[in-house]
Amino acid sequence: MTPEKSDSTYSQPMRMVMSLAMGLIAAACCLTGAPQAAADDPVCFPGRGCFFLSPSGNISCEIDEAAPPGTQGSAAMAYCQSSSPTQSVRLDPDGSITPCAGDSCMGDPPENTPALAYGQTVRQGPFSCLSETTGVTCSVASGQGFTISRSGITAVG
Repeated sequence: MTPEKSDSTYSQPMRMVMSLAMGLIAAACCLTGAPQAAADDPVCFPGRGCFFLSPSGNISCEIDEAAPPGTQGSAAMAYCQSSSPTQSVRLDPDGSITPCAGDSCMGDPPENTPALAYGQTVRQGPFSCLSETTGVTCSVASGQGFTISRSGITAVG
């Protein structure tokens, strides 16, 4: 076999350097995979909502947008629950809250739900939720909402 003309364009050392560089680039792509959200960013899906945990893992929250008119689906809400104590609370767009205590109020967050770092806020639709070391506070534009923590559920606004 005779080398093709393009092979003779580069010297042997140059071809080795280029092969090594291409191999490193390919390896880096394989190791990093597709871009993913950082661990402290909530997972938000348009039309499906946002899901996050507190960094301690004790509190899990979900923010849902309202289903489009004429379709099936849930109303807009922010919902959080804690495992210690076993409690949950729902916030509606008008600022009203509905607390619940006990195992019957609990659900499971989606697998691989990321944490929302302390001091960070997630916003979707009329809702805003802030992760703090003292709990998670969710509210609407009027300032009405709740804080959920190990101390219980407190209305805000």
